[in-house]
Amino acid sequence: MTEHDDLFDRLWTGAAPMEEWTRTVSGGAIKPVADGVVAIHTGYFFGNAAAIRTNVGLVLVDSGSRETASQTLAALRRWDDSPVHTVIYTHGHIDHSWGARLLDQEADARSTARPRIIAHRNVLYRFERYDATHGLNSLVMGRQFNQPGYVFPDGHRRPDEVYDDQLALTIGGVRIELAHGRGETDDATFVWLPEQRVLVSGDFVIWAFPNAGNPRKVQRFAPDWAATLRRMQTLNAEVLIPGHGPAVSGEARVSQILADGAQVLESLTRQTLERLNAGLSLNEILHSVAAPANLLAKPYLLPKYDDPEFVVRNIWHLFAGWFDGNPAGLKPAPTAELASELAALAGGADRLAQRAASLAAEGRIRLAAHLAELAGSAAPHDRAIQTTRSKVYEKCGSTETSLIGKAIYAVFQREAETLAAS
Repeated sequence: MTEHDDLFDRLWTGAAPMEEWTRTVSGGAIKPVADGVVAIHTGYFFGNAAAIRTNVGLVLVDSGSRETASQTLAALRRWDDSPVHTVIYTHGHIDHSWGARLLDQEADARSTARPRIIAHRNVLYRFERYDATHGLNSLVMGRQFNQPGYVFPDGHRRPDEVYDDQLALTIGGVRIELAHGRGETDDATFVWLPEQRVLVSGDFVIWAFPNAGNPRKVQRFAPDWAATLRRMQTLNAEVLIPGHGPAVSGEARVSQILADGAQVLESLTRQTLERLNAGLSLNEILHSVAAPANLLAKPYLLPKYDDPEFVVRNIWHLFAGWFDGNPAGLKPAPTAELASELAALAGGADRLAQRAASLAAEGRIRLAAHLAELAGSAAPHDRAIQTTRSKVYEKCGSTETSLIGKAIYAVFQREAETLAAS
């Protein structure tokens, strides 16, 4: 058994953290998975790529993020210096598509043809939306990853060729099949190499609980995600190259990671729809739906990035729209006005803040957050109240498991600290 195989086995059983694997691939690493096919890794938080050797040049599936695309390209060149003939986007997220710009630059420097970019048609619409919402995306991404001052990339490399449902290609003697499915995005593609039995899943598999509920992103599609994973399962792949994390080898393990991911999404969808059809409100559903604990305990389904509760919200929105069933929320009063009224009823904003602090100390952090935010809205310039608000959000973040949740709490903790110091 090689050192890599031993690490993978420990990742699979949960004996090793993903950070250990990230250290082994930091800077860019090549993992051969089949004859003429490699996975390219730069670390867990940066999208994987896959490279396929053909008679007319290389085919690259995804191209790396702004932060690591140069490492992806350098690793590729250590393996093969042939021109990149075609790039396939698994979807338009920047950690998978941004590196295509470097490939264009390399081709120009070598006086060779730029690679042809192929993607699902909706990638074009995604990039149009990115252009229209650049400021929003900068704000959202800065909050999601707790990076003040983050600036979202622009100048996205558009695909040269798009498809709608399926696309079969033969490039340099290699059969490559593309299929569309909705999941984290509506523009997602998975890539199947039937001769090598290699599946490149994109972010349908990310070695974590599916990112199907992100609070500040556009609609995501848990039911379709599950169906696409089931569809992949029928391929009986020998190797799976995921969007993030190490490649999975062995038909049984590939089938298991696909089936478990599908099952957890199917469960959340089924439970949510049962309650929707029974007339429950969103709040009632959020507090009664739970993902199967045995699945959340799997090392490749840990809710360390997204959260099952966020996914339930997205399922609600997919089927039921934005109204949450609470009539007070249909046409809500301004937050500051509501906060001031409740503060007056409570005997002052400081009473709300004191109660929030007590609730947080008791571990009732959800209710504490409500009261802390009301107190802060009623008295935005009160330093003591903003200090309490900051401490409540610090407590919220310390008990949150998802990276997205932790980051959002941290952003508002920092906002309260700034107000307290002003």
